[in-house]
Amino acid sequence: MVIIAVSSSAYSAEWDDFGNIDRMWDGQESVTNKEFEEVMDALQSNQKKKEEKQRKKLIKKISGGGTSLHDGLEPDSEIKDLPALKSDAEGQLLNLPVSIIIDGCPLEKGFYNVIGKRENGKVYLLFYQSEFLKGKVAAIETSDDFNEESLNFVKLIPETESKVKIIFGSLDFNAYLYLPFMPE
Repeated sequence: MVIIAVSSSAYSAEWDDFGNIDRMWDGQESVTNKEFEEVMDALQSNQKKKEEKQRKKLIKKISGGGTSLHDGLEPDSEIKDLPALKSDAEGQLLNLPVSIIIDGCPLEKGFYNVIGKRENGKVYLLFYQSEFLKGKVAAIETSDDFNEESLNFVKLIPETESKVKIIFGSLDFNAYLYLPFMPE
């Protein structure tokens, strides 16, 4: 039978190290939320850079690494969001600040939904309030876009002391007409 005698003095030194366990965190600094967020942002930005680099490598593999001969089709360019074209059946809203005269009948001032229509080779502008047709007048078709920024437009432009010009643009055609108005 073998008896091993271990000296208790060898283990007592190790137990003395745990005596200061309550003061173990005394030398540590606390980290604020802002500092933590800055470190996390730095780590995430590195990850984003890595993902962007991988994306560029993939694009280079697919496109061959060259640029396109056409503007706006480079692999690095962003695709612009194009607004949907309105159907011409919806018409355009026009505010008439004066009463205009169509075929001898006055069309009172107010808001009108103007719809352009092509019938038998001629173009007409139809003036609606709600679902009621208030007036229909022949217009002159033109290729001029009147320097407007959008395809669909209708505007009233004062011409003389007794006439106004109405310009209309849609996907199908552009037109204009001159109409007399009633003085106030």
